[in-house]
Amino acid sequence: MKISEKRAQRGKKPRTGKQNSLASKASLKLDPLLNSLAVVAETDHYVVVDKPAGLDSQNSKPGRLSVVDWLTARYKFSGLVHRLDFGTSGLLVCAKNTEAAKNLTELLKKGKINRSYTAVVMGKISPEKFILKKENTYYIESLIEEKKASLYFSIERFFKNATLIRIELETGRKHQIRRQFLEAGYPLLGDHLYFSKGSQKLFSRPALHAHQLDIDGKIFDSALPSDFVALLERLPF
Repeated sequence: MKISEKRAQRGKKPRTGKQNSLASKASLKLDPLLNSLAVVAETDHYVVVDKPAGLDSQNSKPGRLSVVDWLTARYKFSGLVHRLDFGTSGLLVCAKNTEAAKNLTELLKKGKINRSYTAVVMGKISPEKFILKKENTYYIESLIEEKKASLYFSIERFFKNATLIRIELETGRKHQIRRQFLEAGYPLLGDHLYFSKGSQKLFSRPALHAHQLDIDGKIFDSALPSDFVALLERLPF
């Protein structure tokens, strides 16, 4: 796929085509979450956006706007190559036309789109419970809905009752990070769906941020959002 960058910076079949948008461009500007959707980079083929927490990737509830609405209003086309959960913040790459959607999906299948995350899990991770691949890089593999699910992670910092980690997905199953760390005994802090024992009092959403995308060697980064930074500042050591 030949790319002419407008702003240069170092699976599943996508949801593509002309979607039934819930909103006009005018009404999108009035929505605070969609208005805060930042364009990180754009080419003739795709756009990389920084999704805030609390915004759907695609329409999941009647009347609730999503990234799909924003894409449809802006480009008359939307191609979600991958998705982020409602409560997850960070980077998404979206195709701008049918050919780009096909090419990006093929790159994802070949492992040429790498997605990296920052997360806070509850408890101090015991490294010996996991497969060590190289120094401070551990591997998790399991089945989710009878399909292989795998990821790599590294430990960045220990808190009194939590661990800050970096994650690189090898596969992309639904709620994969949340489910695999729960199974390992370290649920994501703030994850009220899979772990409802009060951790959401510390953080109102899953402590998960998609901080980096590597699209066939082109790297895009997203800084931790302010609520995530504030969480790290108040967690006790």
